[in-house]
Amino acid sequence: MNLNEKFSTSSRIKKTLDPCVVLMKQIIAKHQHLWNEKGGIYSLAQGIVYWSPPKEAYDALHTEAQIHPSSSTLHQYAPDEGIPELLAALRTKLSLENGLSNDPNNTHILVTSGELLLSLVSEGERCVVFAPYYFNHVMAIQMTRGDEALCIGPMREDDGIPDLDWLRDQLEKDQKIQQSKGKKEGKIQMVTVVNPGNPTGVSIPRERLDTLIALCKKFGVWLVMDNTYEHFDHTKDNRNSKNKNVEDNSVPFQCSTQGHVLNIFSFSKGFAMAGFRVGYVVINGCSDKSRNAYEQMVKVQDTIPICASRISQIIALGALSAGRDWVQQKVSTLDPGREAILNAIQPLQKIIGGSGAMYFMGKLPDGVSDEKSADYLVKQYGVAVIPGSYCGYPGW
Repeated sequence: MNLNEKFSTSSRIKKTLDPCVVLMKQIIAKHQHLWNEKGGIYSLAQGIVYWSPPKEAYDALHTEAQIHPSSSTLHQYAPDEGIPELLAALRTKLSLENGLSNDPNNTHILVTSGELLLSLVSEGERCVVFAPYYFNHVMAIQMTRGDEALCIGPMREDDGIPDLDWLRDQLEKDQKIQQSKGKKEGKIQMVTVVNPGNPTGVSIPRERLDTLIALCKKFGVWLVMDNTYEHFDHTKDNRNSKNKNVEDNSVPFQCSTQGHVLNIFSFSKGFAMAGFRVGYVVINGCSDKSRNAYEQMVKVQDTIPICASRISQIIALGALSAGRDWVQQKVSTLDPGREAILNAIQPLQKIIGGSGAMYFMGKLPDGVSDEKSADYLVKQYGVAVIPGSYCGYPGW
């Protein structure tokens, strides 16, 4: 046995996708010398907003830092689920802005920086994501359950929305197979959807979301809704109002209250807190399945991240006090840039995106490599964009 065989690394990790952002940084680094004296390379290859967190975020940290060390708790572990003050503020936010219950017995919140949702999936079960996908969702499944657990569905190319007819067919076939086998091996256990979409830039209309939610419930499948871009619903497709122009008594970004739906939220985008690594998972309902899911996630939390950083949670609490209006004002400043990008890619034969998040996707002419095109754009024009291949969608 040679040394390589003795000191091997995980085969699952080796089969996992390489991080998209790292691959893009390698392309940028290769051509950086060409642009050092021309203003540098302009990167559109990572979803980072240009603004900083609100003043209230740093004020909260400053106030906490002034507490005498003998009385401060900044250095201590936080509760697994999150600090009480932040949990209370999040319950208010979830009620007013997302239409979820603020009753602690009916809405379970876990403040986290880590991947908890695979506590829902056992060995041999499968997870659905839709291409073009958010690469880290795929990587998490590959790392913890292997390629065999990954079931990749298509989007509808006319509007960039996940193909729910495909999902229905898959779930029906899956149900028949499980009934004939009499066991859960290979069962689709979880469906994950990002809305508004990364990388599609599409905000899914309310009626399509309702269909998705009902479909997952019918077949007994967890639905994970990644709401990271909740503040970037430009067309207001998620308002809890049949007339999207009616502002009164409408919820800005409606989320499902059903017990099989888990909602993910982040402070990274709207509040510009990407480096603080803090977000939260919300589990609805007071049923045994909801409580059990929460308890298993707490177990994962306590083992991997242990807890979200106290410093990050205090800053998040301060950021929340700035309010949704602060975020929306910042988001509105992206409109001219979004319009400019849309105009620039108009020659492409097919374009999706612009209704949500901060992304567009354009279809390249047949036979043109998206990876070579991305490299060419950096080298010749100093502009970095992500090739569709990195999100499971070559040719875009």
